[in-house]
Amino acid sequence: MKLSGTGRLVGASVSAGVLAGLGAVGFHYLADSFGAALFAWANSQNLGARMPVVLVVPTVGLFLIGLFLQKFPASRFGGVGEVLESLEHHMGRVPIVRILNVIMSGLVLAVGGSVGPEGPMVQLGALAGSQCGQFFRVTKAQLLTLTRAGASAGIAAAFRSPAGGVLLTLEIFGARFNRDLTAIAIASGIGYLVRTSILGDAYPFRPAVIPDALPTSTLLWVIPLMGATAALTGHFFIRMFERWKTVLPIAWPLWLRVTVGGALVGLIGIWLPQVLSAGYPTIESGLNGGITLQLFVLLLFFKMLATSITFGSGAVGGLFAPTLVIGSLFGGAFGYGMRTLVPSAVPQPELFVLLGMIVMFGSIVKGYWSGLLMIADLSGCYHQLLLPGVIAGGISYLISWEIHEKSIFGLPMEPAGRHRHEVGG
Repeated sequence: MKLSGTGRLVGASVSAGVLAGLGAVGFHYLADSFGAALFAWANSQNLGARMPVVLVVPTVGLFLIGLFLQKFPASRFGGVGEVLESLEHHMGRVPIVRILNVIMSGLVLAVGGSVGPEGPMVQLGALAGSQCGQFFRVTKAQLLTLTRAGASAGIAAAFRSPAGGVLLTLEIFGARFNRDLTAIAIASGIGYLVRTSILGDAYPFRPAVIPDALPTSTLLWVIPLMGATAALTGHFFIRMFERWKTVLPIAWPLWLRVTVGGALVGLIGIWLPQVLSAGYPTIESGLNGGITLQLFVLLLFFKMLATSITFGSGAVGGLFAPTLVIGSLFGGAFGYGMRTLVPSAVPQPELFVLLGMIVMFGSIVKGYWSGLLMIADLSGCYHQLLLPGVIAGGISYLISWEIHEKSIFGLPMEPAGRHRHEVGG
């Protein structure tokens, strides 16, 4: 039976969603389960006993990954930047070789690098959408739509937020409110359903005790102050991120820079293991009252540092998860700090851990609406988050454009001085 143009578009959208969802499941087992196995023994030991493991695993793991990245330079390019490159310059055609970057990103995450799974999942979803579009022989315009649809499905599967995936595609990947958005939404919904039906983790950031809505007085002055402070904090992180692109000498071969980066992150992880890998357990701990004000502040700085070192060394991975963790730590520090100063204004500081992710996503990623909806989806706290998130997230987003005119994805992901297709070494 010969399919019509609409039939091909629907078939490709559904197929892309299924593949993106299955890819999210596979990436979970590669990055999370393998990483948990590597560090399982060390996490149950005291400082002295876990020191060798926490230092050796990132150092040796990133040394081996660095060798692969240097030997196969195509594996170094992926994530949000490469998807944008494919949409803007290659008519939505994503080469199959980008799967290497997804695998390497999963391994960086598994050995403790401060990266995240969402960026590689965007790449994998876009690859699935592009390949499905070519398989179904859609038009050139539809191929662009399907690449965006696959990226949206990857986001939806990674963040467990189908509507957030659609919004992020609008905010970052150039989608428009037209008929094509329907195909993007179909793939996003399918990707979410496949991932959650297999892994069953629909609300990973749901607090143990659902917080109440914030008082009106808090909404009028504490929340705007939080938004402004988040914009400045996000700017500080972006400057640190940029600076670490030039710290390790570019004359060093890639494998050496990545190895040194792994050793430095491992050293931090000896004392602060919360900064290793994606860091989602840290968010859960903060939501459930397991982190003090002093520790929030300490982890905030060192998570920024570990992320900057990881990417500055030349390792690969996603930036969404570190942004969320940094946001949760900022929110915890701000919420508990304000509670110390004005207890009546912040009756439940745990809610600020969630709000911190919204405001920092707007500041660093420039994803205001998508960040708001994704965190609400991840936590299930729609009523408690939407109004303060709109206010604080909007302020953070607008100020951030004034103090740094690019999102973090507008920065070069490669260390300074190295051309995009130049072989490391």
